[in-house]
Amino acid sequence: MKNLWQDLAFGVRMLLKKPGFTAAAVFSLGLGIGANTSIFGLINTILLGSLPFQNVDRLVVISDVPPNNPKETQGASIPEYLAWQKQNRSLEVLGAMSPGLHEFGAQENGVVAERTQGENITPELFQTLGVAPAMGRVFTADEDQVDAPAPVMVITDRLWHRRFASDPNIVNKTVILDGRTTSIIGVMPSGFRLADDNTEFWAPLPVNRFQLRGSARFLTVAARLKPGVTVPQAQADMDSVAAQLAKDYPDRNKGWGIRVEPIRQGLFGWMREPLMILEGAVAFVLLIACANVAGLLLARASSRRTEVAVRLALGAGRSQIVRQLLTESVLLSLLGGVLGVALAAWGLRVLVALSPPWFPRLHEIGIDLRVLGFTALVSIVTGLAFGIAPALMTSKPDLVETLKESTRGAGASGSRQRLRSTLVASQIALSLVLLVGAGLMISTFVRLRGISLGCDPSGLLTFQMRMPLTQYSKPVGSYHGFPLVDISPEPAQLFDRVYERLRAMPGVLSAAGSTYPPLTEGPGMTFAIEGRPMPDRDTDRDAQSAVFLPVTSNFFATMKIPFLRGRDFTLRDGATTPWVTVINEAMARRFWPNEDPIGRHITLDLVPDERPREVIGVVRDTVRLWQTRPEPVMYVPHVQQPLHFRGPYQFSRMIMTFVLRSSGDPMKLAPAVQKAVAEINPNRAVGDIRTVEQYMGQQIQEPRYYMLLLGVFAVVATVLAAIGIYGVIAFAVAQRTREIGLRMALGAGKGDVLKLMLSQAGPLVVSGLLLGLLGSFAVTRLLVSELWGVSATDPVTFVAVSLLLAVVSALACFIPARRAVQVDPAVALRYE
Repeated sequence: MKNLWQDLAFGVRMLLKKPGFTAAAVFSLGLGIGANTSIFGLINTILLGSLPFQNVDRLVVISDVPPNNPKETQGASIPEYLAWQKQNRSLEVLGAMSPGLHEFGAQENGVVAERTQGENITPELFQTLGVAPAMGRVFTADEDQVDAPAPVMVITDRLWHRRFASDPNIVNKTVILDGRTTSIIGVMPSGFRLADDNTEFWAPLPVNRFQLRGSARFLTVAARLKPGVTVPQAQADMDSVAAQLAKDYPDRNKGWGIRVEPIRQGLFGWMREPLMILEGAVAFVLLIACANVAGLLLARASSRRTEVAVRLALGAGRSQIVRQLLTESVLLSLLGGVLGVALAAWGLRVLVALSPPWFPRLHEIGIDLRVLGFTALVSIVTGLAFGIAPALMTSKPDLVETLKESTRGAGASGSRQRLRSTLVASQIALSLVLLVGAGLMISTFVRLRGISLGCDPSGLLTFQMRMPLTQYSKPVGSYHGFPLVDISPEPAQLFDRVYERLRAMPGVLSAAGSTYPPLTEGPGMTFAIEGRPMPDRDTDRDAQSAVFLPVTSNFFATMKIPFLRGRDFTLRDGATTPWVTVINEAMARRFWPNEDPIGRHITLDLVPDERPREVIGVVRDTVRLWQTRPEPVMYVPHVQQPLHFRGPYQFSRMIMTFVLRSSGDPMKLAPAVQKAVAEINPNRAVGDIRTVEQYMGQQIQEPRYYMLLLGVFAVVATVLAAIGIYGVIAFAVAQRTREIGLRMALGAGKGDVLKLMLSQAGPLVVSGLLLGLLGSFAVTRLLVSELWGVSATDPVTFVAVSLLLAVVSALACFIPARRAVQVDPAVALRYE
């Protein structure tokens, strides 16, 4: 222990003697360690942090696996969930949930209606997770009967504070939820969340008797393993359940599998790959920082050769010298770790501020003891990693030669110089990999921003209205294995009243409505073409389908989607007149190549009483973001839909997204829009009010986020690499000052000296670029899922980034090399 304290004290004195060296090393390490700490803070919270459930190690998520796609998972249908409950032998209890948007209506105290995120769950879910409310109770099985869910809800602690001012008498208070008076029976503990951070309440899962025969796969299922049962054992059990379901119900379960995974993986596993990509990027930054500091230590070793030789001559052992040098390295890295924690604390705030709203557990991200422990471990390992090679080389000098050279300048040994050169080449290679990754993300972002949409999104305000499905629909049967419901005409009538009111508002140039937000993906709908047989095979039927998009009149004019032929919908195209449709170019090309589709008829495979629709127009293709090519789309008047509707399409009858083209700033219309809707129906909230351009911007938040992060890391890496190159050439100039002076005294010109210095750097830069290109070809394949419109081996990006790094490297070489040509030969010959 005494020796350790002596080494620490001596190491502190040596670092204080060289403040410039110490500051440069600590800053480099602080950047690398801080970047790693920031990203580990995200990983720690999302993939490693504690969950507000009991016995988390026994909790699993169970999902469906579609045929021929083992990497994808989907939710469970109602019949599957019930079958899993009955047939499994390894699960103690199962619960299910389904998220959705709901509305708190206006109340007696004047609180306005608002759109709220909620989750419908089975009573078993709280039992599965082992959680209890902080106030009140949770609902029971009796309150979640088929066809008769009770009007009760459990709210979050956040909603209790925000909307109800922490009312201590909140239990049994009634509110209007989706137009229905509902009792609040409990408040969950602070910080409790399930899958979505934005969830405000939980209510019974509404299930009707027809869904028991078949439904969409929309349930997220969580389960608790029986004591002693492992995940692999549960997987084997559920595999047998899947096989039995495929045998009993081949129409809907043939080829489908079941996946059992730990609850953390099931809820947040989709974040693992992008977080690991970011962690890999910051690991590269740390490696570059380590190489930089190792190079600084090697350069500093030249000035300490005499000191080390004297200590060895006086009897110090080589192990003592290595221990002392490693102590100094670890001190440097610990100081870098302290700076890194400070940078990470600031960086995490920036990361949270820049993160898209869908980023999970944002409110929990921070620096805790695990993150600090990670930083300490990284700091120590880093200190040993970059210090070991310089320590070993410095501790083994030629004593006689070193002591002789103590009276004159000493050059670096060949092995030391080769190691520094290797470190610099590695820095260039790692920087190139990061720059290529950032370049690919920038290309993706630029291409998404510059995509030709086929319409004009500027000057448009959009908002959405929703009607409660349970209030305006009634199950009446099933069709194609899905519930068939009777839809009330009231939602469509309300949407029409709002539409007419919006058209008359001052400042509105044009208004329209669409079931789904503009320039987003809608559901595919199979259809039959008049005069042609309907395909028999499922794959062929899927191929004969198009996106189904109900709209109001004036939609194409408002969106500025040009007509190529035919006519637009008018107010005369009502529910009682012949049904019509307008299609896009892609649909015309695919199903009527070299023909005129105007006047042809199609019939949707939606419900038994679907009526034929006449094609009355063809419009230009519109392209949504992330779409590689236009897909067939059929537009229909929203009033020309059957009153019987098949799930899961039934929800589309309860939604309308309005679009308003403004003569000025679209957001200035927002207060008038909210007032207009409230005057027509005070219990209907205006949701997602924003401009279409804002909506599109939110769709590219993910590539923007990764582009910014990878770009920052790549710039930091490039700066560190440039510093490393500068250090190598500057050190070479300092070591060869006498040689340079002699050459110039013998007649060498400035160009000759400059060429000599640059010739030493050229091989380093070229070898680093070649290694970086090889590494980039291998590593960038991990980014494929995040790229659009550009391949992972895009030659333009590779060439452009390589040239950029070559220019930066050349500048880093030129500055110290230029200093060499300005040396006065007389001064250089006296240099020691």
